[in-house]
Amino acid sequence: MVNLKNDPNKKHYFAEVNPQEFAEIMNKVLEDKVEILAWEQGKSDKDVEKYTAKSYDKDSFTVSLESTGGLLSKLSTSKLIDKDIFIKIGSGKFQFFSTTVFKQNSESKSYEFVLNRSVFKTLQRENYRLQTGPHIKIQFRIDDDTLHNALDISAGGTAFIVPEEEAPRYEKGTIFKDCKLGLNKDKFNIPTAKVAGSWPVKDTENNPTGELKVGLAFEDITDETEEAMFKSINGEARAEEMRKKLLEKKVNNK
Repeated sequence: MVNLKNDPNKKHYFAEVNPQEFAEIMNKVLEDKVEILAWEQGKSDKDVEKYTAKSYDKDSFTVSLESTGGLLSKLSTSKLIDKDIFIKIGSGKFQFFSTTVFKQNSESKSYEFVLNRSVFKTLQRENYRLQTGPHIKIQFRIDDDTLHNALDISAGGTAFIVPEEEAPRYEKGTIFKDCKLGLNKDKFNIPTAKVAGSWPVKDTENNPTGELKVGLAFEDITDETEEAMFKSINGEARAEEMRKKLLEKKVNNK
């Protein structure tokens, strides 16, 4: 039996932010002039608009914005007004995501949005890692002839098992182009996937099984794809948690 019981989510998480944390987060956003990216849900990242926060009202959760684009973008009217948008606040180890409606204040004419929907936080290379299972099917296609049933998925990469004799194809640093990722019914284009490493798979008695676990890191992902993966992984993760809670409840009621 293969030993794959380690749960990376014990240390690495992709979690919903408690509303009480918003004020603390936004104080840092204001103080450090953290970049805020906004684009219409489902649209291409080429239409992304860049802002910093001018103010934050902790009672109404309203964020007032200032454009960081060039002179033309500051003089022109945003195309996002009154549209549902996806927002990404920060980068690196400071990243927050949410969806909201983009507005223009009728009096001040400043752009703004309200953080009245779920806000999620993630850490770079520490995204929520969703495991494959009875209800979770993850597949990674390298080319027309190579389709792997993956072990897990995060916004940063995936992993799968191959026979040891295929090791030369999956040496660390090897790059695959124009790959495809499937998470249940959702499909994603992965422009570049780089082998982060490979490790011998061992059974419960620590004996080699003759297989390798290959870890891939996604690169060159567009904001549009990142948004879609974020929603898909989070949606499946929440559904999985609900199934676990229902099962626990069922067991406890016996």
